[in-house]
Amino acid sequence: MATVMTGVLGKEDVLAGKEVRDVSKGLAYKYQSLNPVVALMAQMPKGRTAYNPKVEWTRKDHLPRWDEISAVTTASGTSIVVTPTNVSYFKVGDVVQIPQLSPAATETDIGVVTAKTTTITVSAIGFQSNGTTTQASFPTVTAGMNLHIIADASEEYSQRATMKVVQDVQEWNYVHFIRCSFAVGNILHDQQNYTGPEREERRQETHRDIRIQMEEAVIHGERYYRDGTNGRQFFSRGFRRFIQQGGGENILDWSAGLSEAQWDEFLLKGPCAAGIGSEKARFGYFSNELYLKILEIGKAKERIVGQVDMMGQNFTKYLAPGGITLYMKVHHLFTEDYEGAGLIIDPTRARLRPYGNQGVLQYHKDIQENDRAGVADEWRIIYSLEVDRIEPHAWIHA
Repeated sequence: MATVMTGVLGKEDVLAGKEVRDVSKGLAYKYQSLNPVVALMAQMPKGRTAYNPKVEWTRKDHLPRWDEISAVTTASGTSIVVTPTNVSYFKVGDVVQIPQLSPAATETDIGVVTAKTTTITVSAIGFQSNGTTTQASFPTVTAGMNLHIIADASEEYSQRATMKVVQDVQEWNYVHFIRCSFAVGNILHDQQNYTGPEREERRQETHRDIRIQMEEAVIHGERYYRDGTNGRQFFSRGFRRFIQQGGGENILDWSAGLSEAQWDEFLLKGPCAAGIGSEKARFGYFSNELYLKILEIGKAKERIVGQVDMMGQNFTKYLAPGGITLYMKVHHLFTEDYEGAGLIIDPTRARLRPYGNQGVLQYHKDIQENDRAGVADEWRIIYSLEVDRIEPHAWIHA
């Protein structure tokens, strides 16, 4: 039986099934900057292609110039006997300083190593005053003071100095194999959508997701392998774990608050230390909370010098101590999961390593089983992260 309407037709009287929906085309994704750390690394020269799931590199430190006195046998006089924490740092003929001493006119804080066993004997050098040729002596030396190695001093007709060189350190990481796939049924494949074809939409969606996965792994990943049911499973270490496993020197905990002095000291003694890494720039990716805190510090001292577009990203330019510029921005992953956190990196002292002929990012189409209706596609990423020096990088948390 027909339904008869009288009077005036209104919106509510139109059959819903015949209306044309007004839907904008395209998709409004949550984030625009998906993987800024990886994107920055991708702008830098890549490491050599890897052909083994274990990638290795070698680093070298300079000879140590400082050591701590752990025990004192003879504490003062023209000759003292002390036990360094690392006696291998010293050799006979080394000129050393004990900088915590405050010598008078008849004293000195400089000596030369004249004997070495498990202890070292240090004879004072220097005269009591400019007008005498009497040997100066050491004030009282105590455990906990530092020994500063200045230079060798060889006798005129001496044999060669005792060798003192630094052992190389072999560092390594594993590759990481990430897969992100989707399947679209045969009927859905040809369905028309306001947002475009379903297969293309899922291709873009999984592409965004695998980039975020790589970003997370490059930041937080850990080095490991395990044997699974379909072969070995490799895990690549990321920046945070390299920094944490590197002795913890470049980690800042600001849960008790962060002052300008603390921030400057951390930068100058940590990632911006003189002579380590690039002499020009560091890049900082911060949570909202940390970013705002650094803005507060920077504005008070006029260290924020505006915005700059570089490496395909927009950064706030911050003048860090030591003549180094810190380019910083908010990272959405820290803001969501690590409120108060931040990562500072020097992209000249780290690099992505592609694997074999596969490169880093690949897209494979039509990989479904032969008797399946529809299509199955997959993104794959295989890479490793090489961090040749840990010192120019830093991890920050609250």
